[in-house]
Amino acid sequence: MPANLKVSLDGRIVPIAAARVSVFDRGFLFGDGVYETVRTYAGRPFRLSAHLARLAASARRLGIRVPPGIPAAVGATLRANRLEGARVRIVLTRGAGSIELADPLSTRPTILVYAVPYSPPPESAYRDGVAAIIPATVRNDQRSLDPAIKSLNLLNAFLAVREARRAGAREAIMLNTAGRVAEAAAANVFFVRRGVLCTPALGSGILPGITRELVLDLARRLGFPVREAAFPPRDLVQADEAFVTASTIEILPLSMINARRYPVSRPYTRALMTAYRVTVEDELGS
Repeated sequence: MPANLKVSLDGRIVPIAAARVSVFDRGFLFGDGVYETVRTYAGRPFRLSAHLARLAASARRLGIRVPPGIPAAVGATLRANRLEGARVRIVLTRGAGSIELADPLSTRPTILVYAVPYSPPPESAYRDGVAAIIPATVRNDQRSLDPAIKSLNLLNAFLAVREARRAGAREAIMLNTAGRVAEAAAANVFFVRRGVLCTPALGSGILPGITRELVLDLARRLGFPVREAAFPPRDLVQADEAFVTASTIEILPLSMINARRYPVSRPYTRALMTAYRVTVEDELGS
């Protein structure tokens, strides 16, 4: 983390050494909060409005008030750090309050915006793909914590990523409690099987990814057959192509999952990668 980094905390730009959050903040104590991660290109956030809409929807589900001025805080943070290509994180918690689980009295939320220089995966990762596993850790049951809420509770994802790293893989493709493909620890998953672009349906217990929606739109524009459903892991393992998507990594091909290698030819993936980057250039004028 750069020592001279500045963050926006409750609307004020401060050096990280001066940024202080209460030890009774419910985000710290209970993970009682939500967040969004946005990538910037040439200093401009990509699809910020969509991320803010999802942040508001997540906060609304938890009953957290969204303070005004978040877009301005994002801009101020980028300018303060003079960043072009950055990973911007917007963190919203219920704020400081009681140490009891039930706390309807927290009325002043905490809003933190920070931006750090972003280095994408090496070009070789996009050319050759990256390895993935199906970990033993499964996605949280959506009846206990709705995955549509992008909450600060990331221990489940952390355990899956740790499992992947120990196996020498970058990505962990998690199953849901019904044994169907859900999503990667921090990304949505797609695969091509018999000429159809497949991705788990929202009912599979996944986050409605901003990049996922864009990829689905691009696929339809390109004339690719698309199927959203509940898929058993064998469909993913036996696929012709597979990739993961997120705002930071865009579209990242998978080279293998567990011990099974995917074919080197990835026509669907490459067409979508090209279309995605054209969309970024068109929308941001970069």
